[in-house]
Amino acid sequence: MVTERASSSQGRRSDEEARETRARLLVLAGDLFAQRGYLQTSIRDLARHAGVTSGAIYGHFRNKADLLAETINAGTAALLEADTIGLEGESDHIETLTRQAARAPKRRRLRALIVQGAAAAQTDEETRSRLREEQRAHVDVWVAAFERDRDRLGIDSSVDVEAALLYIWAAELGLGVLESMGIEPKTNKAWTDIQNRLARSWQLAPDEKRARPSLGRRRNRPGL
Repeated sequence: MVTERASSSQGRRSDEEARETRARLLVLAGDLFAQRGYLQTSIRDLARHAGVTSGAIYGHFRNKADLLAETINAGTAALLEADTIGLEGESDHIETLTRQAARAPKRRRLRALIVQGAAAAQTDEETRSRLREEQRAHVDVWVAAFERDRDRLGIDSSVDVEAALLYIWAAELGLGVLESMGIEPKTNKAWTDIQNRLARSWQLAPDEKRARPSLGRRRNRPGL
């Protein structure tokens, strides 16, 4: 009996140590990928900085693409989904999206990681496939949450929720691209205000009078 309890206790400690090691590797990998570049950082580099063997890293992750995807996944869950998903109660999508825009500076490292991954995905199918899987999983969760509370939130029936959320996410990742070039909004307040306006527009029905004039002008142009 004593031996069984000791064995069980050792097993729990072993599992806890494995989780701690994995979490530490994710943080370190994220730092190295964001600072030095994903393509420029090898598993051997990570092992050297972590003080472990390359084999130990492969014991937690299939490959470098898997490590990057898990790093991004952890950051997205912690910095976005922790206080975004779960719209039950009195939560409002306008308030939620506005709050997340206001917190954009805290996600700078996460955006840098995704930009690094996107660049690698252009030429590496393994990275592309793994990141597509990771990103698609988050988008699906967001879409399901907003669709579930669509009526309560007052989102107009004409709004394609998935397209709307992809637009928001594209703006987030586009900001990461601009930041890599040294371009960013002059103030976070202005960035937040734009997202607030966009979120409120989801409650508006289509304005046919505004949508049609350009079509009329096009018909009057020569050759059209």
